[in-house]
Amino acid sequence: MPVILFSLIAPLSTLPAHAQATRGAVAGRVTDSSGAALQGAQIQLQSRDEKIASDTQGEFLIPDLAPGDYKVEVSYVGFSNLEANVNIKAGETARVDAKLTVSSANQQVIVTGERPRGEDEAINRTRMADNVLQVLPAEVITSLPNANVADALGRLPSITLERIEGEGVYVMVRGTEPRLTNVTIDGISVPSPEPTVRQVRLDVMPADLVESVEVNKTLAPNMDGDGIGGSVNMKTKTAGEFPTITIHGLGGYNSILGGRANTEDGATIGHRLGKTRKLGILFGGSFDYNGRGIDNWQPAIDPASTFAKPIYDDNTIREYRYYRNRWGFAGTADYKFSDSSSIYLRGLYSNLQDYGDKWYYEPVATSTPKFYTSSKRPDASISSYTLGGRKQFGPSRLTWEVSASNSYELDSAGNPKADFSWIGASLTCGYDPTMQTNPNVPHFGNNCDGPGSPLQVAGNWGFKDITISTGRSAQMNLTASGSYSTLYHIGSHFGVFEFGAKVRNGHKYQNSTENVYDGWKAASYPMTQFLSNFSSTNYLSGDYFGGRFGPVSDFNQLQTYTLSNLSNFLDGYKTAADGYPNVFDIVERISAGYFMNTMDFGKLHVVVGVRFEGTQMNTLGYNVTLYPAGSKNCVLATGCGTPVPVYNNPSYVNVLPSVSLRYALDNASGLRLVYGRGVARPDAYQLVPYVTEDDSTNPATVALGNPALKPEHANNYDLLYERYLNPAGILQAGFFVKQLSDPLISTSYTAASGPYQGDLVSQWLNVSNAELHGFEASYQQRLSFLPGLLSGFGMLANYSWTGSQVKRIPGRPDSPALQQQSPNTWNVSPTYDRGRYSVRVGLTYNGPCIFQYEYQTSADVSGLGPRGPSGDVYTLAHLQLDAQASIRLGHGLSAVVSGLNLTNEVFGYYTGSPIFVNQREFYKSDYSAGLRYSFNRER
Repeated sequence: MPVILFSLIAPLSTLPAHAQATRGAVAGRVTDSSGAALQGAQIQLQSRDEKIASDTQGEFLIPDLAPGDYKVEVSYVGFSNLEANVNIKAGETARVDAKLTVSSANQQVIVTGERPRGEDEAINRTRMADNVLQVLPAEVITSLPNANVADALGRLPSITLERIEGEGVYVMVRGTEPRLTNVTIDGISVPSPEPTVRQVRLDVMPADLVESVEVNKTLAPNMDGDGIGGSVNMKTKTAGEFPTITIHGLGGYNSILGGRANTEDGATIGHRLGKTRKLGILFGGSFDYNGRGIDNWQPAIDPASTFAKPIYDDNTIREYRYYRNRWGFAGTADYKFSDSSSIYLRGLYSNLQDYGDKWYYEPVATSTPKFYTSSKRPDASISSYTLGGRKQFGPSRLTWEVSASNSYELDSAGNPKADFSWIGASLTCGYDPTMQTNPNVPHFGNNCDGPGSPLQVAGNWGFKDITISTGRSAQMNLTASGSYSTLYHIGSHFGVFEFGAKVRNGHKYQNSTENVYDGWKAASYPMTQFLSNFSSTNYLSGDYFGGRFGPVSDFNQLQTYTLSNLSNFLDGYKTAADGYPNVFDIVERISAGYFMNTMDFGKLHVVVGVRFEGTQMNTLGYNVTLYPAGSKNCVLATGCGTPVPVYNNPSYVNVLPSVSLRYALDNASGLRLVYGRGVARPDAYQLVPYVTEDDSTNPATVALGNPALKPEHANNYDLLYERYLNPAGILQAGFFVKQLSDPLISTSYTAASGPYQGDLVSQWLNVSNAELHGFEASYQQRLSFLPGLLSGFGMLANYSWTGSQVKRIPGRPDSPALQQQSPNTWNVSPTYDRGRYSVRVGLTYNGPCIFQYEYQTSADVSGLGPRGPSGDVYTLAHLQLDAQASIRLGHGLSAVVSGLNLTNEVFGYYTGSPIFVNQREFYKSDYSAGLRYSFNRER
């Protein structure tokens, strides 16, 4: 504690002392023997305590040096250290360009590979970080068939993914749900394109568009405070000293739905221009198409089921066909006026068209069967543009940035669909326990889901109603920030005192509508009038319908026909009920300031400070007074409801202190101890007083907004041991604890009274507190010390365990785990690099976790508790195997082959216990092959 207090007070007594005499500086660049920049190298003057790191260009600057002779030491894990003598003259900047060599002949051969170079960079950037940091450079991201940035991050320790449609979408760090992960591009927070959440879906971002991705697992005063779980920062590529040209093209195949294609293409070009290389320009783009298919079924468990006898009320047997186009571009330009002054412009734009068609057959135990078709055309985009600069004034540095970040989603209302009624001969599709040969595949009687099922006769279905959605959700963030730092020393102790401020103004809105058309006689419009050309003969290996899925209807035909011939059947009541809750307008302004001091005391490196964040919000949503069809106030053509605007303007200030200690046990190992306080604001839409009702379910379901929500806070504690291995490697192991106050949870309960009595109500609430604790360990090393052919092997492996408890959830006496907290996760990724060949295999495991709280004591019909058929909804465990191999053909050209999801891993949910099936979803495996070309003098 005395050391921490001293590091805070010391700069205040020494700030004026720098204006005394003219001093000098030393600058330089760290490269390998080929001239390639080494980012994250450690540079130290042997007469001083503090250590600094080289930047993305391998460059460094140590200002405020008294004239005289110094010895500079440069180190980089996997390379031999370098020492250089330098003479500093008053008012001048001496130059030290350090060219490092690898530590052994075996390393010299291996390190020429792109992925090994990326692994070296990640290790060294981790070593020099003030906080607990993990890094994924581009070379490592593209060494496996990662479809997007989220898929790549899922291979890091204690990071799990929320998967949608077979791809990673949301990142969850250390057992926390996605909304507790902050996402930035070059340190600038980006808004979510989705209307109702803060978390950013990373499947919008092509995997090869960024230079690297950083995961900060602890907080610092100069970081946004809303990263309780962690902060994911995507860094854009910048131009290097040598010309860079990379081009790749791959094509692939998936056998689902009779065969689906995928393609991936991209290119990057960049260079530093001029005789002195002061101007750097780089531009890159990426495009991929994924013709994904999904075989899916979702049974509904009867709450009276027992462990010995599960019973199902119905089952939706589903087929999905997707056309996913993802593309983006990124560019940077920077100009160096001198070693101490520069300016830069960075931009990134990405887009995902997640188009898809879906068809659902629904055998129902208590009524006639159902069929519906859905077609979605969401178009999501994320972009960020930043102008900034830095200027060194002797011992002091000024940095500034202004930025604009934008996101949007077209067709944001969600799920347009058309329903069909059964018009065939009387048919009862009750659950039949005698047909259960596989407990994970529930079957219904009367051949409702077998070969030749009457459900798959188009003439048995009549067009009943259709919901057509239009509209847009968007958010624009405007941000301005600046910081000032100065070097100082007291005796032999050197430090940096820094303060700064940031203002971020975000405006989010949604203007989506959902028009509902119904009321005609379904028998007059049989499905035979609206057939799609889709069919599948290999559905779920024959588990349902004998493998044949179809015929099915075409949503676009249904929509066109309705608007042309049935537009007078607009249901004003349902349209008003579905539409008004989707309309909102929100402004959020966050004003922040911080003080931070960094100081070295021999082997101890201390970072301590405090951040202040003030939040002001203005939200506008609508309640709606509905008039039933047939009443004098209900006019179907113009609507059957009156919107009532509701305003909510919360305002509060958060004080967020943090302390980070790094102690060097020796030259190759150390301990980190970190404390940081973070905040998680409610999703803006959660504060909108919306009400949505669905009477088609039994019981009816109701979703409510909650303007009374408070922000969630956390005290975060970390203890981490790390050791850097020779040849290039790292071993880390540590514990972490998160104490959460006023945690936000999404819960469902059966209303016992009030206007929604008997309905299943879902709503976000604050509960009293929660605690999360865990352990994580990781190992990475290149095994080049092994003899002969074995010297090409390497290993990346990690494991994490987490546990948690949430206290005082309304309606239940227990203390369940946090939502989406997986107790056990691990990754094993062996590598091989020798000569022209490079191979990497990735095996990833995420254990089961609570996806949605649903257990309520009052609804527990079976009496089996939270693990029974009325329990919470859990995700299944996920074990996925991926692999990629490449061979360098010469002249910068490489051939690449890859396989994704080679285990055809199932995605799904269960209720309470695995015996109570909730969902099963299969994607089959993707195989790709292609070429990569790289012309880069650095390589």
